[in-house]
Amino acid sequence: MEKFTKIIIVSLAILASGSVAQAANALGKQPHTQAYDLSDHQSIGKPGDEASVKETITISVSESATGGMDFEPNAIPIEHGSVVRFIIKNTGLIDHEFFLGSFKEIEEHRQWMREHPSMEHADPNAVKIPSGQTAELIWEFSEITNLEFACLLPGHREAGMWGVILVHDHLTKR
Repeated sequence: MEKFTKIIIVSLAILASGSVAQAANALGKQPHTQAYDLSDHQSIGKPGDEASVKETITISVSESATGGMDFEPNAIPIEHGSVVRFIIKNTGLIDHEFFLGSFKEIEEHRQWMREHPSMEHADPNAVKIPSGQTAELIWEFSEITNLEFACLLPGHREAGMWGVILVHDHLTKR
């Protein structure tokens, strides 16, 4: 049921945005190129400023006894123009990451990570969260769009470690 819910959420996100814009082809070849710096990318916003934080969202990261991996929550509505502090708590037994991007960027980067599994992220839209640790990421959601967040360590997204962010100006507050 949980996977079915994610499929519905992603389907609605794609329909709501009309279509998912294509990320730059250069992004797949240069995985540490900042998507928000490329001229023909789908805008996902930009790194936020600590002084401008409008909302804090706590996300738990864990594994289940059956081998699944999860973010909780895995669907997040955010008001357009907000600067959000994500506090990501890894309560699991293994290391994870939180990578924020367009649906296409996430897919391209996931494939890149399969080919280069030891690659470490140094991106402002990604943080590594060692087991038992907490990490923060501050992001400005300057565009009305739908995004994905995922753990791109090999096998983690496939085990269910992904979610969606819906950035709109007409969403009801949590």
